[in-house]
Amino acid sequence: MEDEYPKLRTIEAIAVQEDKICLRDPMGISDKLVYLSPDIFYIVSLFDGKHSILDIQTAYTRRFGNLLFSDRVRQIIEQLDSCLFLESVRFREARDRIIGEYRESPLRPASHSGISYEKEAEALTAQLREIFNAFESATDRMSADRGSAQNGSALSGPAQNREEEPSGLLTGLIAPHIDIKRGGNCFAASYTELLNSCDATTFVILGISHAPTERRFVLTAKDFGTPLGTLPVDQEFIEDLTNRCTTDFFEDELVHRSEHSVEFQAVFLRYLYPDKPDIKIVPILCGSLDQIYTEGSPSREDEEFQEFTAALKELVTQRGNHVCCIAGVDLSHLGRRFGQNLTITQPLLEQAREDDRRMMQRILDLDGEGFFRFIQDEKDRRNVCGVPAIYTLLSVLDARCARLLSYDQAVDYDTQSVVTFMGAALYK
Repeated sequence: MEDEYPKLRTIEAIAVQEDKICLRDPMGISDKLVYLSPDIFYIVSLFDGKHSILDIQTAYTRRFGNLLFSDRVRQIIEQLDSCLFLESVRFREARDRIIGEYRESPLRPASHSGISYEKEAEALTAQLREIFNAFESATDRMSADRGSAQNGSALSGPAQNREEEPSGLLTGLIAPHIDIKRGGNCFAASYTELLNSCDATTFVILGISHAPTERRFVLTAKDFGTPLGTLPVDQEFIEDLTNRCTTDFFEDELVHRSEHSVEFQAVFLRYLYPDKPDIKIVPILCGSLDQIYTEGSPSREDEEFQEFTAALKELVTQRGNHVCCIAGVDLSHLGRRFGQNLTITQPLLEQAREDDRRMMQRILDLDGEGFFRFIQDEKDRRNVCGVPAIYTLLSVLDARCARLLSYDQAVDYDTQSVVTFMGAALYK
């Protein structure tokens, strides 16, 4: 049946050019990239386990008016199967082997070193130092400009009395999970504030699972490897959290293996605290809430979400100043890479900024329900991938105030796409 009725796994399709679609495995079982032309992509779109090879041939001829020979379909099937992109014996054997190896290891190795950031410790230290130095220089220039304005300089017009910025002991942080090169300034803004305003030794990291999961949240008890050294998990915290839940939130643990949203935060924490052995993390991946906010049902009716966040809130409250929660998130994903037929223009970027501003205001007001309703009302038309982690952060923390640290947009004109992201601090 698998040979005659091919079925594609849950694979990510990215438009890289007008005439090319890239397939990749969000689970990381396969590290292959497959580039397809639109006509071949149409064939692959019919690999749903319900269409036979004959059905696919017939559909293709009706669509394009050309004959499609069965040998060509089988060739495509073999190519995708060799890349582990199909539900097949070959894939299941590879998956089971990888799961076994991962579960036996006490360490979650760095999966994006040498790809999204430097692989060697010395080079990574230099890369991160440069990011923080550039942020510090930019901050000094801004301070100087403000001082000039207040002294009557024509640079910024008449002096304005700025409202005092919120401050205090940092209990929550929002940082990006875009690649470190594009998000450098925003990462630096977020983690500079954490270093200056936080006394925590355990950091609960709320990342985003870009692969589909069975459960709303995904735990792992593995220490995180980085080029700068290992960052240990807080085993006691994870055990306490697990004991408070009836659901097995380790069920999808394998998705941690190749997910970058927690990994990037671990890299920055290890860089900031190189000589503090008591620094530990609690790695948590947040699964999709698509069904909840697209169907309009209230989040309080989702039992898994409520069970996990109630348990997490209890522990965070009990640990007090020893715990800080970090949400590693990005905001809007717009353009052709994300399935939208858009052209990146300055008005579109300005509109994205305005839409993000209205959404971010709910976050800065610490209005978790208002933030969630905002996404529901939009039907998530802007593909805000950070929703579950941000909503969890706001549900778990009893913060007093918040402030925006940074906002930026990463534009890719080659794929006519843009990703937006932010840094924010939540204080007790």
